Amino acid sequence: MCVSVLPKDIRVQCRCAFCLWGKDKQEEIMEKYIIAVDMDGTLLNSENKISERNRNVLQRLIDDGHYVVPATGRTRELIPREFSVLRGVKWGIVENGCVVWDYDKNEMIWRKTMPKGMVSKILKDVENSDAKGWIAEAYANGIAYSDADARDYVASVVDKDLLEKTFVDYFLSRHVYVKDFYHQEDILDQAEKINIYFDDMETSRALREKWKDLDDVAVTTSISGNAEFNAAGVDKGVGLAMLRTKLGIDRMHVIAFGDNENDLEMLEGAGIGVAMGNSKQYVKDAANEVTGDNDHDGVAEFLERFFGL
Repeated sequence: MCVSVLPKDIRVQCRCAFCLWGKDKQEEIMEKYIIAVDMDGTLLNSENKISERNRNVLQRLIDDGHYVVPATGRTRELIPREFSVLRGVKWGIVENGCVVWDYDKNEMIWRKTMPKGMVSKILKDVENSDAKGWIAEAYANGIAYSDADARDYVASVVDKDLLEKTFVDYFLSRHVYVKDFYHQEDILDQAEKINIYFDDMETSRALREKWKDLDDVAVTTSISGNAEFNAAGVDKGVGLAMLRTKLGIDRMHVIAFGDNENDLEMLEGAGIGVAMGNSKQYVKDAANEVTGDNDHDGVAEFLERFFGL
């Protein structure tokens, strides 16, 4: 039973490094760790902000020589600028593991695009469906693209409570907007990942069920009403494995935090997978540990206990 890292109310039998290796190994394993942190619903609170407590704990761990790594479905350019305040972040796992960045060299050390023609096929499926309202974006070569008309629509409803403000802020920032984007195959065929946001949940569920039969594409979600696509066999867990192999870090020296479906493989592939308190139950079941929610500094809470900060 791992009691040194868990609050009393969530102590459960776990498979973390403390329990697998024994407390006599604590000194040995407290060397360099990769700390992979999801953004939305995990490090970011409900106001799309990184709390001072989370920021301070992560900075201290970086200063102590650990690797703090954003592990997000977003592209690099859409990681909140608040995160860039952290000094010494050298690597990033973005687009659900489709791209791994070396920030010092400003280059991708791993990139996987979707099969040619697949993005156009998926978008045609939506156009031919009964979807009442939807918006799509594509990440290609680290850039977020969307349609110019979609930008105008999102801007028009910002004050009408039709879309969550956090989504509006996200969608109106750091995108490249292209006229007739949904038919620009020169962009779509370079995409590593696409996201589609629906306001019709029933159609969203029906299409996601249909898309599960696609052989060359993986479909997941990170927020209500969206579908996220990338090449089959690629996920945050794959990106994390690529990075830890490059850095020579044992799996047991990896801590990963997440809250949603697109975090599952990463949580399962880490030595210690930590689900947020706001996660759905199936995410908690896949993790080794459960911490506080994203509005109560759950990331910092666990790290303070684990590292004795």
